[in-house]
Amino acid sequence: MSSESNDSQEYDAALDEVLKSLRGDYLKELPERIAEMKNFVQRAKDSQEKQLEWLSEAHIIAHRLAGTAGSYGFSELSQTAAEMDQYLKKTLRSDVESGSVANRVNWQLLDRLVEAVAGSVPAGAP
Repeated sequence: MSSESNDSQEYDAALDEVLKSLRGDYLKELPERIAEMKNFVQRAKDSQEKQLEWLSEAHIIAHRLAGTAGSYGFSELSQTAAEMDQYLKKTLRSDVESGSVANRVNWQLLDRLVEAVAGSVPAGAP
């Protein structure tokens, strides 16, 4: 075996270890992110006055999860977070035009999306 081949194998092994570590760190953070998202949705339900603010925060988390989960290879989580991202994006865009989000939110659908995201967290997350 050539030295170049050994170097390539060592590099691949080192890269695999780094990626494994990053995925592990990501999995450790997921429960907190999901809890934050759920909390923002609940706050939006409870406070019509700050509903737009809380839903915007939940949207940011869903959007980030959709991207980061895909980057780490968690396609189911990425897809469910993307569904929530798109729903909130559409709803919040309508709010900017109308000024009232409360009448536009399908809370049952939003709850199902939140639970779908939470249920998509890969095994191994704390």
